[in-house]
Amino acid sequence: MGHSSLSAPVLEQFLIQARLTKAVVSLRLQGASSRLLGDLRIHSFRPGSTLELSGLHARDAMPAEGTPVTLTVLLGEEVLTLESILLPHLQDGAGDTLLCLDWPHEPAQLHRRRDMRVAAPEQAPLKVRVGLGGQVLDALLVNLTETGVGLALEEVLMVDLHAPVDIDAVLPDGSILHCPGEVRHLAYLEGQDYPTRLGVVLNPTPGMDLEPIHRFIQARRTDRSEGFRQG
Repeated sequence: MGHSSLSAPVLEQFLIQARLTKAVVSLRLQGASSRLLGDLRIHSFRPGSTLELSGLHARDAMPAEGTPVTLTVLLGEEVLTLESILLPHLQDGAGDTLLCLDWPHEPAQLHRRRDMRVAAPEQAPLKVRVGLGGQVLDALLVNLTETGVGLALEEVLMVDLHAPVDIDAVLPDGSILHCPGEVRHLAYLEGQDYPTRLGVVLNPTPGMDLEPIHRFIQARRTDRSEGFRQG
């Protein structure tokens, strides 16, 4: 798997970009309590000192100070991983809990997203149908969280931010995902098979059953973390 180590200034630039774009961050707790905290965001950082993460859910048990962790940041087509140790947690101005990490002493690793799909390597991205601007297009689901999806399309499209979309997919367990959403991010990657990338926030209708999405995400996270540990 191709990766490169980042120098300190490049790491800082990456983290600034990740904070500005509210990039998705996940945290794997190492050791006996090996589990994943997903859907976090970078709140702030002080180079050489600490890195603070927001987005901890009330249902998440607070990890113990001193726990070694692996941090993964998804930014566009790139995936940053770094090793750290949890420091005592903090509260932000609104009283929400912030996870505080020691500044990494080992070099951060940068991978290409296509080397690290939303699943373990043997799992292909999920094919979906996307209704957009009166057209129905085939797309690949390259990223999925509880609140949004990343889509890759073959067509080169001009898409307005906040354009409404409809997403239809059959999940691996046979359940149907049908959910409206709104385009919040658009990128064009030249030279890729699926050059148009859309970041879509899901807007589930009232009463919509989101359990299939949650099951699918959990299964994929579990598979992916197994793949990470073996990779």
